[in-house]
Amino acid sequence: MIDIVVDAIKKHLPNTTGVRRQSAILMPLIKIDGIWHLLYEKRALTLSTQPGEICFPGGGLESGERPIDAAIRETCEELNVTLDDIEIIGQIDSIMTSFDMLIHCYVGILHLTLEEIHYSKDEVDALIPVSIDALVTHPAKKYLIRSKFDIAEDFPFENIPNGKDYNFKTMSYPIVFYEFEHLTIWGLTARMTEQFVELIK
Repeated sequence: MIDIVVDAIKKHLPNTTGVRRQSAILMPLIKIDGIWHLLYEKRALTLSTQPGEICFPGGGLESGERPIDAAIRETCEELNVTLDDIEIIGQIDSIMTSFDMLIHCYVGILHLTLEEIHYSKDEVDALIPVSIDALVTHPAKKYLIRSKFDIAEDFPFENIPNGKDYNFKTMSYPIVFYEFEHLTIWGLTARMTEQFVELIK
């Protein structure tokens, strides 16, 4: 029996419990007229998921792929840039979503002008640079979504302390917004932005 246990543990590739999917994004920094910006994308309106949303380049990990390689690959595909155009400078905290997805967040410099980026129109509707100064001086707004368990009728309450009176915790999930005059950045992209801003303040 112990041989089976040892073999199973040695072969197992550890992950974070509850993670069903992993993705990786790049927060691109680009210099425009001497001022540093974060470069966002507006997703193509023809995409089946989140059309028109503001995001960073990124996507799901392919089999055996490292998160950093996924972030670079997706950025190259979406922005039509090359590996030589990207300088990865580090990673900020990953985000565990309420949808069992772990998102790895990298920050990198694009060694290009904005005019030199000919993005993929299949994936991107527009590029949206926002100066770091504007982000730092424009506080984010936060709202909480509270959720409760929707417990199935056949749940075995009789097997837990206090049965139906068990003190199940409610969950709170922060939704972050950066609202400018003609632009709203919200959701996970805004959470990543807020983390970036707090790190450099």
